[in-house]
Amino acid sequence: MTGEIPLVVVAFKTVTLVLGGLITYFAAKAALKSRSRELAYLAIGFGTVTSGSLLAGVADQLLGLDARAALAFENAVTMVGFAVVAYSLYVASQSSLVGR
Repeated sequence: MTGEIPLVVVAFKTVTLVLGGLITYFAAKAALKSRSRELAYLAIGFGTVTSGSLLAGVADQLLGLDARAALAFENAVTMVGFAVVAYSLYVASQSSLVGR
């Protein structure tokens, strides 16, 4: 470990990973069931955000990556994930306008 992190941070990260995993799972399940491209993008976006958080924590705590580099990586992956989530919502809004 590269340093001590407060237990509350570990608890928050754990809950974030569990909730992000659940959102990703349910969005992917709904996308498969409905064959919805929008829900598939939503699942990919949340999966990206969640996996980025996990990978940054692993890189920091287990691989000894500098904490600032791990934080920058996590924020970059979060940004990409949220861009995909935003795109999924944009595609959904456009397809609902076309369907009218």
